[in-house]
Formats: sequence, C-alpha cells, structure tokens
Amino acid sequence: MRDKLKSFFTEHWKYMAVSTACKINLFDHLQKAKTAKQLATELSLNENNLLLLLDALHNADFLEKKSDLYKINSFSEFLTEDNPESLKYACLNWSGEHLTAWQNLGFSIKTGKSSFEKIYNKPFFDFLNDNPEKLHAYHKAMYQYAKDDYKFLPDIIDFSIHKSVMDVGGSYGAILENIKAKYSNVECVLFDLPKVIDKATIPSIKKIGGSFFEKIPNQSQAIILSRILHDWNDKKAYLILKNCFEALPNNATLYVIENCSDKIKIDLSLLSLNMTAMCESYERTSTQYISLCENAGFQFHSETKLNELQTILMFKK
Repeated sequence: MRDKLKSFFTEHWKYMAVSTACKINLFDHLQKAKTAKQLATELSLNENNLLLLLDALHNADFLEKKSDLYKINSFSEFLTEDNPESLKYACLNWSGEHLTAWQNLGFSIKTGKSSFEKIYNKPFFDFLNDNPEKLHAYHKAMYQYAKDDYKFLPDIIDFSIHKSVMDVGGSYGAILENIKAKYSNVECVLFDLPKVIDKATIPSIKKIGGSFFEKIPNQSQAIILSRILHDWNDKKAYLILKNCFEALPNNATLYVIENCSDKIKIDLSLLSLNMTAMCESYERTSTQYISLCENAGFQFHSETKLNELQTILMFKK
C-alpha cells in the first residue's frame, strides 16, 4: 500500500512529459523515425535531456523505439497538429494556468473564491481575452473536445423543426458544423466574442460577435447553450439566460447541454473543484439547471441523454 502511494504522488510527471512534448511539437516531428541527435538539431534542444524525455515517453507508451530511432505510435498520433482527430490542444489545456490554479486549490477551499483570479488578478475568461495566443489555444482545445462530445447531437435532436438555430458561446462552431452537415436547410448562427468569431473557419454559417452578458441578437428560433452555464456562478448564469430569453421569440426552444451530476454514474467532484479554482463555479444537478432557467422565464419541456456524461435539457419560452 505504501509503495502504491509513493507511485501515486508522482503520477503527474507522466502527463507533464506528454504535455511538454506537445508544447515543443515533438510528436509532429516524429511522424518519421528519428534519432535523439537528429531531433535535437531540428528543434534546437539539449540532446541529453531530450533523450531522457524520449525514453520517458517510450516507457509511457507514447512512442515507438527501434534501436536509437523514435517515432509516434497509434496513441501519440492524436497529439499531432494536423491529425483531423487531434487532441493536442486538449492535452496542453490542463498543464498551464489550470495546473497553477490547482496548486493553489487550498485558497478556493478556504474562501470559496477562484484561486486563478487570486493568482492572475483577473477572471479566467478575461485573462484569455487579454492573451490572443492563449485564447486561440483554449478554443482549439474546446473544439477538439466538442467534436467528440456533440457528434451524435443531430441524430438525437431533430433540428429541422427550426428555421434557424444559434449556438451562444459556441466557440469555433463544432456543434453547428455537425448540425449543418445533417440539416443543410437550417440557418446556423454562431455567436461568441468578436476575437473568437474571427478565428472560426467552418463554412455555411452566419457569425455574429458580441457578449452574452450584454445582448444576444434576435436571430433564431432556437438557442443552444452547450457547457456554458457551468463556467459561471448563479448570478452570471442567470444574466446569460435572461439575455437568451429576450433574444428568442415566443414558443422558441432553448437547449441546455451540461454534465448533470444527478443523471450520471461518474463522480464530478474533481471537475467541480476545477471549476471552483478556475471560475468560482461548479457542476450542477439537472434540478439546479432547471431552476436557473425557470427563474429566467423559461418553462422546462423535456430532457434526453446525449452521451455518458451530458444531458440535453429542453425549455420553451
């Protein structure tokens, strides 16, 4: 038991080695087999320490090794930039400011406040907006997650009943990309901050820049809020919902997609701690989400499972 504990204490080393490899584009450069010396020359790295990293990645099953040649395998190919199913930025997401916030989790446990905001002197999303490279990396990570999380959404929900659908806070548009592929006649509107909208490249959608804390345009018969409300405390979540309510016509539909802690078997305690440290928020139950939406004027209509984690809550105005 003590040996198991001692191993547990350093489990993060493995993730940090993989994250570092992503950061220096190591996997991208190992799509063809190379020696440590060749790679060190290409990337201007210290050969001795690079060799330690390569061997660590090999032992963690992230690289193939034959003699002194290293190459990506079926695992690490998903951490290359150009792979259409890449998770490279999803990997990088957790090793920067998230890790720093977790190292100061005690502050959040003691005060109920965001340790991230304590360290960086501004809320997480304000920090991203002030750092274009980090903002882009974050939304690339969210896009990579969303491609998996929402791929079956158009099969579960019949969006053809709507003339138009708006994804509010829709990042780089993964949800609308899936919807448009199946329902080509539905007008798809992506709404997010101008800095985010400018980087969204999916075709055949309408893009509108703005803040969901200020005003959401009257542009659709339905609104999707996917993994938005969990980023905010109740006061700010209510403001988002109120603006959604005012943006929709009567009898319109609001789709709220969230990890509802009472609808899944997976414990969300660690995820809630992450939300607390980063955003001063938490993962809620379906009852709590329904209460938030009803307080903003919506009427609960129905619910359905999207995947192992997420539930779609449907509301009417």
